[in-house]
Amino acid sequence: MIAGLTTHVLDTSRGRPAGGVRIDFSAVEPDGTVRLIKTVTTNADGRSDAPLLGPEAMRVGRYELLFHVGAYFRARGEALPDPPFLDQVPVRFAIAEPQTHYHVPLLVSPYGYVTYRGS
Repeated sequence: MIAGLTTHVLDTSRGRPAGGVRIDFSAVEPDGTVRLIKTVTTNADGRSDAPLLGPEAMRVGRYELLFHVGAYFRARGEALPDPPFLDQVPVRFAIAEPQTHYHVPLLVSPYGYVTYRGS
């Protein structure tokens, strides 16, 4: 597999990909400052249309994916409390081997989530 960073979102309450989820991808600086790199929206397959980082952009460092799941569930007509239990899900991770592929998926329902380093 080619080096890069990818993600996808699975709506576990429906057992389907979560299309239309906004994701803010940021670098986390050594002082803790979060610097936005890009914002993407998942497609019908629950993925971004292109890798978040291609091989040439991979760098050792700390990063954050901020998944806007509250807006996704509201748009689907899900009855959520106000405020919702999960509104934005931040996933902070590090890239230590920029020559490899990193895949950071989110499996989410209105009341829980799981993430892991996939392949």
